[in-house]
Amino acid sequence: MGRETALHFMKSITKLFLYLLVTLGMSVQSSVQNEYSSFSVIGKNNIINKPGAIELGFKFALKDGWHTYWLNAGDSGGPAVFEYKNNSNLVISDITWPGPQKIPYPPLMTYGFKNDLVIPFKLTLNNLEDSQIEIKTKFLVCDDICVPQNDSFSLELKNGILNIKQAPNELLRWKSIVPTRGPPVKIVFPNQSGGLELISDQIDESSYFYPYMDGVIDYSVAQKISIKNPTQENSLALSMLDTFDGQISGVISSKNGFSEINETIKITPTVLESSLSEISLITALLFAFIGGLILNLMPCVLPVIALKAFSLIKNSQNSNSSITLNASLYVFGVLATFLGIAGILIALKGAGENIGWGYQLQSPIIVGFLSTLMFVIGLILFTDIDFGSSLTKLENFNNTSGASGSFLTGVLSVLVASPCTAPFMGAALGYALVQPNTFSMLIFLFLGLGFALPYFLIAIFPRLIEFLPKPGEWMKYLKQFFSFLMFGTAIWLFWVLSNQVETNSLLTVLIVWLVISFFIWFVPLKISKPIKYLTSLVILFFTVIFLDWDFKQKGTETLIDENSWTKEKEISYRNEGSAYFINFTAAWCITCQVNEKVALTERTLEEFDKRNIKYFKADWTNKSDEIFRELKKYGRSGVPVYVFWNKNLEQPIILNEVLTEKYVMEVTK
Repeated sequence: MGRETALHFMKSITKLFLYLLVTLGMSVQSSVQNEYSSFSVIGKNNIINKPGAIELGFKFALKDGWHTYWLNAGDSGGPAVFEYKNNSNLVISDITWPGPQKIPYPPLMTYGFKNDLVIPFKLTLNNLEDSQIEIKTKFLVCDDICVPQNDSFSLELKNGILNIKQAPNELLRWKSIVPTRGPPVKIVFPNQSGGLELISDQIDESSYFYPYMDGVIDYSVAQKISIKNPTQENSLALSMLDTFDGQISGVISSKNGFSEINETIKITPTVLESSLSEISLITALLFAFIGGLILNLMPCVLPVIALKAFSLIKNSQNSNSSITLNASLYVFGVLATFLGIAGILIALKGAGENIGWGYQLQSPIIVGFLSTLMFVIGLILFTDIDFGSSLTKLENFNNTSGASGSFLTGVLSVLVASPCTAPFMGAALGYALVQPNTFSMLIFLFLGLGFALPYFLIAIFPRLIEFLPKPGEWMKYLKQFFSFLMFGTAIWLFWVLSNQVETNSLLTVLIVWLVISFFIWFVPLKISKPIKYLTSLVILFFTVIFLDWDFKQKGTETLIDENSWTKEKEISYRNEGSAYFINFTAAWCITCQVNEKVALTERTLEEFDKRNIKYFKADWTNKSDEIFRELKKYGRSGVPVYVFWNKNLEQPIILNEVLTEKYVMEVTK
């Protein structure tokens, strides 16, 4: 959680602090000035009579109407930073930020200072010998645009005189608004709205809370003040982000000035994930098992499942022990892959990565590989070519009765299952990723058990295979039919790839398919081996030369339109009280595509327009940290997720994962 917060903070700083470094001379000067600002040091008196600590201030004088930022800038911007090196005589310490003011830029909220700023600090003089410190500062000055500044100041003591501006009243005024430690503050979390509430008699109708750290509160949501009679405590309600880790520190403004708070509260996962608060471990395990079982019927999995069913029919005459072995190995392949995916998810999550269910299909390389694999299997099934002993490994996909074939079929089934999210799976997977690692692995295990249940039963009761049709000539045509299922899956994955990469990369995949098709035709031909080898080498050589192997992902700008979801758009509509519907989807999500064709039709969208409901589409085809954080907020780790809100609702409604037009219309009335 702390790492995620730090990364979020660094991203906001990095985005705004791209500027050209300017180096100024080391000569003694009272200030540094440019078109937008001036930087200087002020104090009570520039004449030093004895060693000791004196109070000074860094002064930023800004262009009229312009502003700079506080220690925590809010939704955008960043604070001034200082670089200096203390010496044996002059020591800078105790840099203290004054209390800020709100600088709103709807829908954003920022914190800072308009026109000028003085940051008090202490300078300790160990003796009165001549000495100096070079102070460098980087800061932003903003109006409608932001201009990075890079200034320096040489603070020098010479003959008992400091080269500072004497401004005792100005320094005293800014010191008076430096936050002081306030009385204890009572904290309620979560309150009725799921946020955090500060309760104190120091709060009045003008109060506002400014957090020291980013990633704690939602700056764009108005803070609600509740004023009670003088004998009772007043309250200030805050909207918290899902990165809130229980540490609440910052300053509260009031008519009496700024008071500092620093409190820690204990948070449990059920508090952070309010949408999962009603789900127990037992319920999550049940949902995972049922979801895994239903996953067998999803269209993305069916072609691979059909391969295994074909293998069982083909080998129904074998011994019970052989049938049990092959079914068991398939089950083992399924369970091992589910647990492997879970382990990778947990490891990457622990490393601070934002990933969820189906993360592997956000990689164009994996999608391209899977589409090619499906194409190859389809060719092998359709042609029924005998490849000979040298290619027995490839033939395992045609004859999955072997031990390795059974295991690999189980692995492949799980890999292509990730685009599908069966009913009941969403809540279970969301619950899994906020639990301790042991519980997470257990949920994924039950998901695998549900998925492998039909073959688990066959492994235990091999006589069940007798209920399957008897082998015969019809199997040749069934195998060819399965090949079309594989071709269909390959085409679908290729379409997913087209949403991820540029056209040249798609051409690369198609050329690979052409070369593979040629070899499947060429290898069984009765041609001398030297000619075969030479031809193969020539084809491979020219393939490598002419193919563009740069797998370039599409830029995000090509994927954005007026209906594309962003957090800023959602906040803007919510602040206006306008209703909205968010479709969290992905091209590789079969359930998502079916729902869009069946329920989120043009007729539905036209009805949304009539009802003044804004339709947003959050496309997770490619990796997006912003979408991941939003899914996590709703207790989900994958798509589809459908969210509806209007001004009559305190919290958004999360719809079912399987939609109908009628259901959508009823929910959004």
